[in-house]
Amino acid sequence: RASAAPHCPGSLDLPGYGEVHIIPNGWADDAPPPVANIAGWDIVAPMDSRAYFGDACNAGVYSNEDYLALNLLGKTMKYSANVHGAGCGCNAAMYLVSMRQNTEKSTCGDYYCDANSVCGIPCAEIDIQEANMYAWHSTL
Repeated sequence: RASAAPHCPGSLDLPGYGEVHIIPNGWADDAPPPVANIAGWDIVAPMDSRAYFGDACNAGVYSNEDYLALNLLGKTMKYSANVHGAGCGCNAAMYLVSMRQNTEKSTCGDYYCDANSVCGIPCAEIDIQEANMYAWHSTL
């Protein structure tokens, strides 16, 4: 896979919050995965990619202070997901993790953390959606 110059996919206006930047994963990789893109209100994340919500996006540089920390207490979160192309063995996921509060850079290079320490750093995680076109699952 050819490596493209790091870039920020863009931003969108999140009702009740304001401008949210999309931060892609993979800038720290020798062969980064495809970058998620924004198409209107859609965040299109190709296979093997992740997209994070941020208050800022600085191409090629990860900072825990750039990640968005939503205060959802007493609020409602609505979203829709098109999992039509996600077949068996594919996981179209949406997680809430505390990357902004994580001050330790993960082995993935981007401060990613979760309940399973996938990138070496544990943190609180809420799995809003783990799904494909045949199944859907959510955990706390």
